[in-house]
Amino acid sequence: MATTVAGMSKQQLARALGATGAAFGLTSIVAPRAVAGGYGVPVTSAGLQLQRLFGSRALAISALALTARTDEEVDRGLAVVAGMNVIDALTALATAAQAGRAT
Repeated sequence: MATTVAGMSKQQLARALGATGAAFGLTSIVAPRAVAGGYGVPVTSAGLQLQRLFGSRALAISALALTARTDEEVDRGLAVVAGMNVIDALTALATAAQAGRAT
């Protein structure tokens, strides 16, 4: 795996992604209405609970990036984040296709 990305070391990148993910996760847990509104998702009790679940997932995954000490841990954390984002994007596109609207 590359040692730098966009001029940042892997360790710096992991910390930046971890901090961003933790901020998103915390916001999703504390203020799920604001996040749902930002996504344009209808605010329902089930939707807010789902937003909180995504927030807790983001916090847990961010912990991997923020606590990584070795290069192997950093690589594993970055791979998990990348994989999660690919799965989320593909799921969103598939769901939008089934609903017959663009995302």
